[in-house]
Amino acid sequence: MNSKLSLHDTFESCIEKTLQSPLEYTIVPHAYDGIKHFYMRPDLQLLQIFRCDTPMYGLAVRPDFEYTDDMLDKAVIVSHPSPINLIKYFTRKDVTFDLVNSTSAAAKRVKDGLSDIALTNELARQKYGLQFVKTFKSIPMSWSLFGKGEIHDEN
Repeated sequence: MNSKLSLHDTFESCIEKTLQSPLEYTIVPHAYDGIKHFYMRPDLQLLQIFRCDTPMYGLAVRPDFEYTDDMLDKAVIVSHPSPINLIKYFTRKDVTFDLVNSTSAAAKRVKDGLSDIALTNELARQKYGLQFVKTFKSIPMSWSLFGKGEIHDEN
């Protein structure tokens, strides 16, 4: 059996592609706030729930960037909204964030020099050639697998 993975900018666009048939399934992490809407849709069905932990999360910088811990007091950290509490729990600092739509987008912004520090994961860190200056943890994550549902007409 051949499978093809397709990545999209939003879970909503994945769901629409699933409903239009180019995709058979959409996988959504339970940490995603908007997942609640997918459960309510009669044109979708929940096929499976499973656990798959995330890669390691941490603060990443370009290899030539001189990082010091006191930067957290004044720096703006680029991040996806979901993991930002890691900063609070592991550094006990109240930092400023510039939010983007994925950990990969955060890492790319640092690689491109648009930001200096990203809260990102190990896969994005590697992909964009960054280095971790702090590591936090891998996040235990549960996921839902959605497929096309059947709409039953009650008339």
